[in-house]
Amino acid sequence: MTAPQSAPSPTLAQSLHFWARNASNESALLRTSLSVGLFDALPVEGEGAPVSVRQLAEKVGASVRGVRSLVELLVCLGLVRMDDARGLALACPVAAFLRDAAFRERLQEAARWWGPIGHLEEAVKTGEAVNHEGQRWDVLDHYGRLFLETTPAPSPEAEDFFDRFARSAARTWLLVAVGRLGLLEQLSTGPKDEAVLRAATGASERGLRRVLEVLAHLGITRTEGLTSTFTDEARQVLDGKALPYLLRSFSVSAQYWEALDRLEETVRHERYILDLKDPEVSRRFYADNSNQITAVFASHYQLSRRAAATIAQVRPLTGASVLDIGTGSGVWGVAFARTEPTAHVTYFDQEVVLAQARRNVEQLKALGQARFWPGNLFTQDFGEAAYDFIILPQVLNVLRPESLPDMFRRVARALKPDGILVIAEYVLNERRDGPLDHLYFGLRRFLTNEGDLLSHSEYGRLLADVGLTASVCLPLPTQELLLAARPGVTLPTQLAPPARTAA
Repeated sequence: MTAPQSAPSPTLAQSLHFWARNASNESALLRTSLSVGLFDALPVEGEGAPVSVRQLAEKVGASVRGVRSLVELLVCLGLVRMDDARGLALACPVAAFLRDAAFRERLQEAARWWGPIGHLEEAVKTGEAVNHEGQRWDVLDHYGRLFLETTPAPSPEAEDFFDRFARSAARTWLLVAVGRLGLLEQLSTGPKDEAVLRAATGASERGLRRVLEVLAHLGITRTEGLTSTFTDEARQVLDGKALPYLLRSFSVSAQYWEALDRLEETVRHERYILDLKDPEVSRRFYADNSNQITAVFASHYQLSRRAAATIAQVRPLTGASVLDIGTGSGVWGVAFARTEPTAHVTYFDQEVVLAQARRNVEQLKALGQARFWPGNLFTQDFGEAAYDFIILPQVLNVLRPESLPDMFRRVARALKPDGILVIAEYVLNERRDGPLDHLYFGLRRFLTNEGDLLSHSEYGRLLADVGLTASVCLPLPTQELLLAARPGVTLPTQLAPPARTAA
């Protein structure tokens, strides 16, 4: 029998993408699951009856929704097993290494460093220990122990768990810190002497050397003598616009740091540290994200153009009235306008967001087909039988689960009898244990007091309640396209081919 092969190591590009988007989520997931008592409360597979999410929540004294947001990810990662009746049990290898007292102590020690790691930029500048909650923490020394020293683990599975538990978030914050210091931008222009880097970034000798050592360990830089540069692979990955985009992605992740640090509070009590239902918090958060929203415009424009072309296969867009609710960058509505010059698109969102959407629509020469409508997503009356197409572009995950029926009622009322609802969303599989990226995105929505991700059938039941009984779910790259309509309306059953790029 041929021995099973291990999964190939991720490329640097894949690793950077993960560190920017989900690495801190991963560490917070495992750290919170340990501190809230999930691993101890779960029966070990084969040693006891599996428990439901509700039973598990009762055992650990936490909210059902909070526990579910953790457990679905743990199942996806293979750390928890789920049977066909949705009963949960701890995987045997996980139970084995968590029974190791020394390993458990190592995890608990690593968990204490989340807050101090947030002071890494200061530590790099001063080269000294930092103050955090009345204590001194040598963050630079901690990074050395994490990445440059070897501590035996009880098993390969235990070492992988520790890496995810402790190092994933540390990688994210390292790149946040060196991005803020301007170190990566300095290296992007070519090899640099240590003295030049220190002068440009304000880093201390000890701080600069430590972060360069860890960056080299991650395969991003190399140092010869006193001169540092990107590795060949890093230079290829971070060429052109890739580095600014990456730095913006890390900046967005940094906004979640405190909320992830205090995730246990949210899981136990649904106390939201970054509450995006607070209008002022939401305004600041999405204003700060406007550059990031625009940065992903080009890639999402390819998706939205394909969606518009898919619908055009079964329904002409000529003269169509389109409402783009929660438009963000405007990328979904403008795809309809560019696909059909006679279509008229209304872009609905907060005033601060519409300012950026207007610039994007103008750049694509679609202002003549545009109307900009500021308002409140949670209360707005969108009218009656007014639109041929209504687009919800990654909007439903912002809404609390109990808000979805009202949202669909208002949308269905605004849709013409033969209209089509276009939902671009992260749709879970029917077991709700994947895809992994979707579940990590859903964890962030939970911790910011926003919505849940649903499966196609879960969306289907809610849509049927407002008369939109026909629905299809088509896979787009990175997300899904869900189309819904009233009985008798023809919906496409396959995606249109990708648009050809002009020569």
